[in-house]
Amino acid sequence: MKGSTHAVIGAATGLGVSIWINASPIETAVLSGIGAISALVPDLDVNGKLANKITVEKKWLILFFTAAGLLLALYSYLMLSGIKQMSGFFISIGLLLLPRLFIKQRTMLFITGAFILYTGWRIDQLWIMYTALFIIFSSIVSHRTWTHSLIGTALFAVVALEISRAYPLPGLFATLLLGYVSHLAADMKMLPSNKKGTKWFYPLWKKEF
Repeated sequence: MKGSTHAVIGAATGLGVSIWINASPIETAVLSGIGAISALVPDLDVNGKLANKITVEKKWLILFFTAAGLLLALYSYLMLSGIKQMSGFFISIGLLLLPRLFIKQRTMLFITGAFILYTGWRIDQLWIMYTALFIIFSSIVSHRTWTHSLIGTALFAVVALEISRAYPLPGLFATLLLGYVSHLAADMKMLPSNKKGTKWFYPLWKKEF
């Protein structure tokens, strides 16, 4: 299912929570937005809408290594000689070629998570660190596995609980968790638009539902 559809379902989930708790119009708008975002979280394990929004495009990191490689090659040519010059050339070639082969968008997501983790640690915000750890976790697992399971839901529930403690908005925890679960439900095989299903019990049972 498309990310935009998941976002709409998540927003509807937030709206439903708002109606249930009789939230104010502003709270309703906030919860609907949060529901839309939380419904995209399971797809952090793939290059989905949310993953691409929170990460810097890999081309910028590749550009950085390319510039570093060119500068090193120039420095080696002008300032070095012999073995040191040859070593400089080899390293510069590596900087020019290897990043294009090994840097993927998942790599950027991992780096983003690590940066957010460091930021959360520096400002002593536990909810930011938990969020960062979930991002890092999502960047290293396969699509439609851990983040699309009950275990992934439980891990996100810990993140949602910590966010709710930091920002005690009525209905926030329910919106975060139900928005997440709405994604998994919308990915189930029972919907005609889905060729694959949701592995609710992964990794204990890999059957798709």
